[in-house]
Amino acid sequence: MKAILFVILFICLSFNIFGQTFDGILKGSVSYITTQNVYVKFENTAGMQSGDTLFIARNNILIPVLIINNLSSVSCVSSIIGNNTISISTPVFGKKRADVKKEEPIANETKESVSVNDQAINALTEKNKVKSQFDGRFAFSSYSNISSYSSDQRYRYNISMNAQHIGNSKFSVENYISFTHKSDELNQIGQDINKYLKIYSLALKYDFSQSSNISFGRKINLNMANIGAVDGFQFETVHRNFTYGALVGSRPDYYDYSFNPDLMQFGVFAGHNIQTETGNMQTSVAIFDQMNKFKTDRRFAYFQHSNSLLKRLDLFCSFEFDFYTFVNMLPTNTFDLTSTYLSLRYKPSKILSLFVSYDARKNVYYYETFKNQIDSIIDRETRQGLRFQFTFRPVNNLSLGGSAGYRFQKSDPTPSINANSYLSYNQLPFILASASLNATLLKTNYIDGMVYGISLSRDIFNGKIYTGIEYRLVNYTYKNSQLSLRQDIAELSLSWRIAKKLTLTADYEATYEKDNNLGRLYLNISQRF
Repeated sequence: MKAILFVILFICLSFNIFGQTFDGILKGSVSYITTQNVYVKFENTAGMQSGDTLFIARNNILIPVLIINNLSSVSCVSSIIGNNTISISTPVFGKKRADVKKEEPIANETKESVSVNDQAINALTEKNKVKSQFDGRFAFSSYSNISSYSSDQRYRYNISMNAQHIGNSKFSVENYISFTHKSDELNQIGQDINKYLKIYSLALKYDFSQSSNISFGRKINLNMANIGAVDGFQFETVHRNFTYGALVGSRPDYYDYSFNPDLMQFGVFAGHNIQTETGNMQTSVAIFDQMNKFKTDRRFAYFQHSNSLLKRLDLFCSFEFDFYTFVNMLPTNTFDLTSTYLSLRYKPSKILSLFVSYDARKNVYYYETFKNQIDSIIDRETRQGLRFQFTFRPVNNLSLGGSAGYRFQKSDPTPSINANSYLSYNQLPFILASASLNATLLKTNYIDGMVYGISLSRDIFNGKIYTGIEYRLVNYTYKNSQLSLRQDIAELSLSWRIAKKLTLTADYEATYEKDNNLGRLYLNISQRF
């Protein structure tokens, strides 16, 4: 009976909005991660360029975490900024440039994973027209890990659909469903369905007019992306350059992402946006109250501003303020600056791009939800970091870039230093392949080492097949024990567009150590409809 109910539930919930763009913002998600690169999948990458920054929502602020190294029409290969961490299916935001060009044929879908817009953003209604639109994707993926001592296999099924203005009406539906399990867990699914089935988006939207709408269900709103997905009602209205909105509902459960009515929250936001031929300026302010069993868990506000109106100069800043704390075991109103992030990108010429950022954040303390967890107390320290990056393109097809970061945490006896440099060339003579050389230096209080890498990739048969090969040498020393880690990593990838909407991708990564060898095999087949 439980199995039947599960099948019915899975079928009924299989409607999802697939990645849309929202007023200059592109929404994607991490599809695959290696030791050197992070692969991000978008509906399209029109308006983005190599060297651009990608953002995620973390600790209730939008934080730049990735830099685009190469991109195709629907995906990009990026590198992590500093010591940030990221995982597969993490929602990622990119900024669309003003000079958008037509889409190019696909050049790289290597490591394409599941439908990646797990918390999709609603597209704006086309002016003076209500048009029905429908598209989606079904994807099946398998991940196999094979080592000298053990092996395991994991399967993932994703289905996504976009039903905008159903039957030319004012109703739209969005959802995204993922089901993941290991090969030996089939008999356990009925015991804890939330462990395997994840609903990242499931919402119904009604457009009162071209400028106002209300939605019900689970969704993430770009204007309030800092708080993540919301289970409940969201209202939004646009008046000229201003956007206003409010929400009331709950947060997904922290452990299994299921519906949890105990985690109530409500808030309001206001934003202002200006777009010109040279760039745009966006400012937003929001205030939220998050609860746990009707007790205040956190009360805070955030301010965010981005500005690219000045030629060749992009500014981004974000501040967060907490209004609630405990003094002598009594709840007290306060005004505490808990997060600060500043970044500046300057492009003095077409061949040179410079980027610098400063990060001073405190990890969020939830007074009810994590009251008994010692980790939340330990983590309440200010993390400070300064980051610099450059990209240089002296001639066509040749790129040289690098980055350096300095981070300090009070609990660390020494600061952390990291640096990365790369040299890449597209369309090598005779073989018409793209080649890249890179090196990474990492020094922390417990590890000291280098990573060297070389890669080749090439399109075959007018973009129908894309192949890549990569080798990396890892050489780390653990300071406390003086033990060393030496790894040789080889990787082979293939992406085959079987038909216009059917794609098969495969990736094999082999890691060789002194006493252990590890192989990872990733397979994915994706069908759009």
